[in-house]
Amino acid sequence: MLLVRVDKREFNQFDQLPEFQGFDISLLKFPDETPENIMVGFSLNDTSYSEIFSALCEDLVCIACKEINQKKMVQYIKERLLLWKQFLNIAGSHGLSPESQRGLYGELRFLRDVMIPNTEIAKAISSWRGPSKANQDFQISDISIEVKTSIAKQHQTIHVANEQQLDDDGLKSLFIYFLSLREKPEHAETLPGIIDEIRKIIELKNGPAYEFETQLFKAGYIDKHRTKYLKPGYHDREIQIFRVDEDFPRIIERDLKAGVGDVKYSIDLSICRKFRVSEEDFISEFEWVNNDYIQ
Repeated sequence: MLLVRVDKREFNQFDQLPEFQGFDISLLKFPDETPENIMVGFSLNDTSYSEIFSALCEDLVCIACKEINQKKMVQYIKERLLLWKQFLNIAGSHGLSPESQRGLYGELRFLRDVMIPNTEIAKAISSWRGPSKANQDFQISDISIEVKTSIAKQHQTIHVANEQQLDDDGLKSLFIYFLSLREKPEHAETLPGIIDEIRKIIELKNGPAYEFETQLFKAGYIDKHRTKYLKPGYHDREIQIFRVDEDFPRIIERDLKAGVGDVKYSIDLSICRKFRVSEEDFISEFEWVNNDYIQ
């Protein structure tokens, strides 16, 4: 259990939170408590969540100890709990699924290999929108990139989550960055490995470490699960980049009849060859990287 003493006027902040699987949030009354204060208890109700509940409590304590103003402290704790709710929805108590691990690895590869070398570090981190559930994984100015990963050997396809993911309405350019991977148990780059490398780059460049860690958290990654992600590692098979334009095979919002939505579908990449662009041409699109703006 974690106990937090707060002013009674602030308890409604916790009362507005959604329910959490694995632990409860409740009001506790102690006989020696002053009339204006109450104790908020965070208590484990499912032992299978013990490890993640421990990490959650440590995180909340760190948040609480950084703020001496109680009103702000309560607000920060509430905001953090909402992030934990998102985290648990994605990763659960046992961590990311193999598919989610590969997806996160692919986004981090694009961040490290393309965005960071070609723009200022703060812009690179800000351009990463995938963990925030944006339509595309990266956006800077009016150019968006959707990152896809696969470990399939042949007949490679990409899976599209909804009718907006490949919709270029309002964009100058939309690309798919497809990373074909081979999983290996030894001597390969791992998810924790690439995260450590990006952290070092951010430290060297004096970049926005907090923003990066927040995005990792939103994506369902915490260091508490680090050992779960050390195998397998990933080797590149091939990287392909596609420009999504009017003729690209896709389903977008304006194609749908009234009442149809939440469309999920797949695309056979073998018919998308004519939409491929070279890495050089792709990078040349980013003349904006030296401009001092970002949406």
